[in-house]
Amino acid sequence: MYPLRPPPCEASVGVVWQLLACETWRCHLLPLILPPPPPPAGDENTKQKTDDVLNTSLPFIMVLQVEAAAIGVLESIAFHEDSVVELDGLLLDVVDYSVRQLVPLVAHTCTDSSPTSPHAMYKIGAAHGDSQNIKVEESGLQAREEVLREKTRLALVLGCRAVGVLHLLASCHKKLPLCVVTRLMATHDVPQLLAKVLETSPWQKQENGHQYAFEEGEWRQVGKDTPPLSRPECQAWAALATLLLDPEARSGYEVSSGRRATLLRLQPRLQQAALIQVPALEPLARWLATLAISPPQPVRPQPLVTALAQIGDGVAGTWAGRWEELAGMMRERFLHPEPSALQGLASNLATAWDLDALELLLPDSPVCAACGSPAGRRCSRCRSQWYCRRECQVQHWPDHQKLCYVIHSPSTTTNNVH
Repeated sequence: MYPLRPPPCEASVGVVWQLLACETWRCHLLPLILPPPPPPAGDENTKQKTDDVLNTSLPFIMVLQVEAAAIGVLESIAFHEDSVVELDGLLLDVVDYSVRQLVPLVAHTCTDSSPTSPHAMYKIGAAHGDSQNIKVEESGLQAREEVLREKTRLALVLGCRAVGVLHLLASCHKKLPLCVVTRLMATHDVPQLLAKVLETSPWQKQENGHQYAFEEGEWRQVGKDTPPLSRPECQAWAALATLLLDPEARSGYEVSSGRRATLLRLQPRLQQAALIQVPALEPLARWLATLAISPPQPVRPQPLVTALAQIGDGVAGTWAGRWEELAGMMRERFLHPEPSALQGLASNLATAWDLDALELLLPDSPVCAACGSPAGRRCSRCRSQWYCRRECQVQHWPDHQKLCYVIHSPSTTTNNVH
């Protein structure tokens, strides 16, 4: 059922491979496998074929969660400079992937009508037609909406994680190969991308007179004591400051009139409250003020030779351009999975993400799945998630319980999970 299998490789290559494989499945195969919604009442084809009804959302959500787990591990790896250096040729793949997660946020894909909206709830239309099909239609529609909502929520999760990865890469750019810095500054123009993300603020919403911030995978209401900058905002500002204020990183970056206009629109956002929260942004505020009255500095030419991503499009392999065929092979296993297949898939995923093996990538202890702090205990049932304290485990339980139950519950209970 898993979309693509990585070749025999070291653990770090496996993490990046799993990340890119899940992204490929999410972008190319998920839209083809997920059945369309049932036709409206009164339509000649109101009765949806049983073969096209989604029985459970669990297989889809499990693959989506693997991608979220992979980028979480990658962010933990990037926290340590020595681990980042060990990634070597994979760094270009990591940069490319992180940029791809931020582009949709800049393109306003996460709108107020998004299912990730704080008060948004999906509605199941009234079933019509044969009474024997009512339960199947309602269940299938609910499972489909759950998959779509999780996919949209995941877009924000991946975007926030991608900002963190770019921030960590920027902070240790002096130890990275020159091609990585060129990728950040010239190929993808990450400073402009970060400026656009900060300008659009996809992790903030105002609804029903209340302000909300998207943190730790969910929308939280902003209170009086809430800091003005959320975690992804702080990381985006820090990455932007590192790339623009370091003479070596900025040496080949031309601040053209268009780039200058985008950067100067950030000045009002560096208010006193934000500077008090993150004093390190004061040099960036002064640099922006100077930029407004000074001409751009000359830049040195970009290198003529650059490196290519190590994995890149190779994840798709011979299936590139044959997504319909591959989706047809996977459709039955995703739409109508056998309980034993779900049990086996969950066990395989738990083995693939065995943190005893992943710990070899990190010089320090694992991090808590809820708050990101160093963790010393893991879930006693499935042993696939780490936590720093019981309160974090209780908080993360609604997100973790489905995978946890499937791994160790009897196979007969998986039929009731949607």
